[in-house]
Amino acid sequence: MARATRSPATMTTDAIEPLGAVRRSQLTSTFGIGAIIDLEKGSFMPMGLEDWERATGLPSLSIGEPRLQAMLGVSHFRLGPVKEDIPGTNQVRARSAAPAMRFPEWHECPRCHRIGKQGSPFELAADGGRLVCLAHQATVYTTPVRFVTACRHGHISDFPWEWWAHKERPDGICDAPSLYLGSYGRSASLADLHVTCNACSIEGKPTRSSLGEAFSPDALSAFNCTGFRPWLYDREEDCDQAVRTLQRGASNVHFGVVCSSLSIPPASEAVSLIVQEIRPFLDGVPEATLPAVLSGVALQHGVSVDSLLAAYRQLRGIETRSTSLTEYLARAEEYEALSEDREDPVIGGVVPQFRNHALEPPRSLHAWFDKVGAASRLREVRALAGFSRIEPYPVSAERVAQAIRDGFVSPLSKTPRNWLPAAEIRGEGIFLRFRTEAIDDWIEKNPALSSRAAVLEERSSHLAHQRGYTREYTVTPRLLLVHSFSHAFIRQISIECGYSASALRERLYVSEATADRAAMNGVLVYTGSPDSEGSLGGLVRLAAPELLEPIVFRTLRSAGWCGSDPVCLETDPKQSGDRVSGAACHCCLLLPETACEKFNRELDRAVLIGDIENTFSGYFGRVAEDELWLS
Repeated sequence: MARATRSPATMTTDAIEPLGAVRRSQLTSTFGIGAIIDLEKGSFMPMGLEDWERATGLPSLSIGEPRLQAMLGVSHFRLGPVKEDIPGTNQVRARSAAPAMRFPEWHECPRCHRIGKQGSPFELAADGGRLVCLAHQATVYTTPVRFVTACRHGHISDFPWEWWAHKERPDGICDAPSLYLGSYGRSASLADLHVTCNACSIEGKPTRSSLGEAFSPDALSAFNCTGFRPWLYDREEDCDQAVRTLQRGASNVHFGVVCSSLSIPPASEAVSLIVQEIRPFLDGVPEATLPAVLSGVALQHGVSVDSLLAAYRQLRGIETRSTSLTEYLARAEEYEALSEDREDPVIGGVVPQFRNHALEPPRSLHAWFDKVGAASRLREVRALAGFSRIEPYPVSAERVAQAIRDGFVSPLSKTPRNWLPAAEIRGEGIFLRFRTEAIDDWIEKNPALSSRAAVLEERSSHLAHQRGYTREYTVTPRLLLVHSFSHAFIRQISIECGYSASALRERLYVSEATADRAAMNGVLVYTGSPDSEGSLGGLVRLAAPELLEPIVFRTLRSAGWCGSDPVCLETDPKQSGDRVSGAACHCCLLLPETACEKFNRELDRAVLIGDIENTFSGYFGRVAEDELWLS
């Protein structure tokens, strides 16, 4: 992460001292553009795509995923930069570091508790990153203040410290404020904190205001949103959103809109990968001269010119689907690929990006599942397309651009770019496809099940309306079943495969049958951490029947009893609130949020094993009726 207190575009030197370091993949998720990152030298915010142009413009940083590019309307993706150290110094090449700026600007001296900004009263340290308080003989580095303000349209600003400190004064004015943070020492609550101005007084006492009400909904009602977008160095005019106080390090400061896609045939084949590597050069070549241009590439890799031409035209065909390809259709294609055997050959030293072995489930699981996929080679591309603040804004890839225009999602650049930052994850996965007719029969025989799902559907719909977004799915018994089993399965296999739960990730394939497409009911559990390059084999080996059978039964046995029962299993979906879940808690189903596609919502353990009042049966049978395998 490069040092940048002003726009990196204005820098003239190529050598800079870094502010700190984050993993490349974090630049497209937790620490993406517009987030606040706590580094060794303070809190900083990664800048927008305009400032990334120099750091990510190298051809070696460009990657492709045709289906995701088509949905997002871009020509390619770019990986985050990797720093280039300058030998013999603590500096790095500026072009090899992601640009960032200091945010929040307000800091606090940990010794005297003075608060202020650079130049008033703090000064920039010699390292060019930290601020120092000059009120002490020794060097004392300041720390960022804890609070910022933001609105639902993504604008973010410093907390109005000067106004808050003087809001009790009749005139609310101080010519030369000198602000300090203090505590009454009675507790650790916000009400025990106060900000004091030593430069003015009220009735002979220093002007002082408690921070106890700083987080109340109307605390900043006197303020209009400034429209400030520090990651883009600009302001948007006429923002009508209410301003709220947030903790600087809180998770609701930044919710990345991350869109992803698996690389599946034909784009994952070796011939297609060869074409993708030279794609920028081919697009400018007339159709008639393409065979001559490709002849050298064909000779180098030992393939025919015709196969390269076919792969190139196939890629162009995928991109022309940009108006019709949706995330739903893309998932349906992945669902089909994971249900089939696939092992494409290595060509010219280029290894295909997808390999899958389709298996029949063990006989004891045959009533519940009809297909098992052992994906020993997987590649997923995750692209950061925007972000929201205060509340997450779920949106499919093909609708991100409209959400940005409507103001619900904040953009990554001032003007649209033909690329987005992305990360690629290579690993392995295990795919379980539920038996469609078994699910349909289960739902038909348990009318109370649909009523229970309808309660969660109503709550989910109300929550979406309240937060201003449109859902593109419905909460059904099928969704609750697949999602709940996925969580229980991940919790169990994390004990047995060598990966932690936070290193695994679910990918749900759930939809009801339509006139032209069969229902989908499957889940892919795969390595979701980019730290594991390639396949270690610990996950995909569990697809073997002799290993899968006992793991599934242990999963169901664990789901049969929760450490919070009977309270957990007795949970009424009507009382779920923002959780939008039935029987689900940290003792039984909840996962690290990086592992879940739905923010740990829309879960219900009762659909697996049956509810406590016996109003419906679980998909895997009632606990009382299956003591043989639950004992």
